[in-house]
Amino acid sequence: MEFSKIRADVNNDDTLDYLGAEVSISGIANISSGLLHEHYLQAFIQNDSAGMSIFAMRIDTPFEVGDSLVVRGNIQRYNGLAEVNATSYQVYKNARFVPASKSLSAAIANPAQHLGMLVAGEGNVIEKGNTFNGKFVRISQENKVGSMMVYVSNFHRLYDDFNLDVLRIGDRISVTGIITEYNPEFPNERTYKLFLRTPDDLKYASIPQYYLYLLFGGVVVGSIFIIGWVIVLRRRVDSKTSEIQHSLKEKDVLLREIHHRVKNSLSIVSGLIELQLEGTNSKDARNVLRNSQSRIHSVALIHEKLYQTESISDIILDNYIRDLVEAIHATFSDSKKFVALSFDLEKVILDIDRVIPCGLLINELVVNAFKHAFNKNKEGTPKISLKNRHQNIVLTVSDNGPGLPARFELNKDESLGTMLIDSFTAQLDAQMDIETTSEGTSFIFTFPKNKKM
Repeated sequence: MEFSKIRADVNNDDTLDYLGAEVSISGIANISSGLLHEHYLQAFIQNDSAGMSIFAMRIDTPFEVGDSLVVRGNIQRYNGLAEVNATSYQVYKNARFVPASKSLSAAIANPAQHLGMLVAGEGNVIEKGNTFNGKFVRISQENKVGSMMVYVSNFHRLYDDFNLDVLRIGDRISVTGIITEYNPEFPNERTYKLFLRTPDDLKYASIPQYYLYLLFGGVVVGSIFIIGWVIVLRRRVDSKTSEIQHSLKEKDVLLREIHHRVKNSLSIVSGLIELQLEGTNSKDARNVLRNSQSRIHSVALIHEKLYQTESISDIILDNYIRDLVEAIHATFSDSKKFVALSFDLEKVILDIDRVIPCGLLINELVVNAFKHAFNKNKEGTPKISLKNRHQNIVLTVSDNGPGLPARFELNKDESLGTMLIDSFTAQLDAQMDIETTSEGTSFIFTFPKNKKM
């Protein structure tokens, strides 16, 4: 019998014309057996133009979507739904194919013409809730009249897998399902529903608001956490920075105090030598003591510069050289009125490890000039030059004395002063050149700006 005749109600008395008649029908299953009810046979078959509900108290032979079914049974109506109560059915697996789905728009416009058929389409959620035997969302399509209830019965074998709670009003979803009619209030009320078969029949056409809320909430919570973490971290960093700065300040004060005490200790040693000088008549002894005193003063002046300036590890070399040479000049009080100092100094900053040998080197050369190049009552001009040359520093100590003796070789001179000059030159990793003429002598030292590791 044709599906339309099974639903026929010519006189519109809400009673099927062939109610109770025994019929034989066939069609393609558009839902697997055992889904809508685990024990009862509740399923739908369809052909190209219509669909039909079939029901039985048990499932004799399971079937899948696309299987062909031949059903024998009686016509009945259950809560408004016209169906065939099957007394027997045959399943033909070899004819399987998936029935084509109809348009959801057409089903919303005329659901009675699509009963038992598979439909698919998209819509926006306008309502959601629960009924006495299931849960649902209602969807509508933009600029179109009508809506459709998308329904899952609580008898559905996969009922708990349908998570409709994540949907919000306004979410756009894509659905595939079977149009059916079911309402206990029939005939006073008629309700058409789209039965979902599996959770895969409902998909999100856009990102659900639920996930947007979760994402926004996660961003907010994450931002709060990050901000809080940054604040805590900043406080810890500030605290540690403050501790480090305090520690560095203490170390700076300590180092300055050490430099000050070293300078004072060296000054005491210089003072003791001065006392020794007053009690010594030997010219040679006085020369040795005066030389030692000059070297001690050279080192003491370095420590004085260190505790008086901002840096406790670097010295402005040009300022130090000027002060050192002027102090040596003052020491030779008998000669200073006949000797005019000359400086040509560029600004150079040098670490203390190299300032000490540099200062002692200058001390040896300038003291020697006062002793040998400028005799008493002889006018002279010691000249100190300090230049930056690319990655090197060039230090020149000159005098306009009589020059070095003929055939003088520095590396063969075994005097203490010469040995010290060699030692300090090596400590600076410097190249030494000596230029001597009838107009005087120049010692030229070239050494790198940066200390080699």
